[in-house]
This record gives sequence, structure tokens and C-alpha cells, in this order.
Amino acid sequence: MVKLTARKKDKGFTLVEVMVALLVLFISMMASLHALGLAVAYNMDNSMTEEAVRIAEERMNELRSSVFTSLVDGTTQTNVVKTFRRLSQTFTVRTTIQSLSTDSSRAIQVVVSWDRSGMTHRHSATSVISQGI
Repeated sequence: MVKLTARKKDKGFTLVEVMVALLVLFISMMASLHALGLAVAYNMDNSMTEEAVRIAEERMNELRSSVFTSLVDGTTQTNVVKTFRRLSQTFTVRTTIQSLSTDSSRAIQVVVSWDRSGMTHRHSATSVISQGI
């Protein structure tokens, strides 16, 4: 009768070793998935901030290029809707024009705000323009 004995180098993985390897793989994959989710969220936040800057610059350029006498003191508010990757976002644009101590200068402030993930974000641009003499 021939006795078969397994040599140490011929052994395979035990079930416990396979389960530990799968657990380590699962934990690392979950961490990678969480990091991917954070990266997408930060990218979306940055895209919205860039759009808010664009909206504020556009509005400020409109006001700076308008006739000085048409700039009347007061506050106006409008909404702008933009779409990001099939997600519609409403930006609130509040424009404030105020006469300064001299009647030939006006302060303009444009504040763009939007809500995302239960938080209100804002971007503000301020400029002073003077009547050309």
C-alpha cells in the first residue's frame, strides 16, 4: 500500500486565507468607491462655483458697459437656471447699486447664490464705476 502525503509546498490556500483575502479586497474596494464619490461631489461643486463666477462676471460687465445715468440705486434679484450633467441648478443673482459720497460714482455688488446639499453657497463681485468727465 502506497501512502500519499502532501508536501508543504503542494498545499493550496485554506478557506480562512481566502476569506481574509476577500475581506481585505472588499474593504479596499469600498474605500475606493467612497473616494470616487467624494471626487465626483467636489467636481460638481467646482463646476457650480465656476458657473457662479461666470454669471457674476457677465452681470457685472453688463452693468459696467451700460450708460452711467441708467444705473439707479436699489437692489434687483433674478434667477438663472443652468444644467450640469442632467442636474438642473437655480442660481439667484442679487444686484445692488449704491451711490457713493460723490454723485459721479456708484458701487455695484453682484451676489450669486445657490443651494447644494442643504447648504447655501455664494460668490460675490464688487466694483466701483465713475462717470466719465
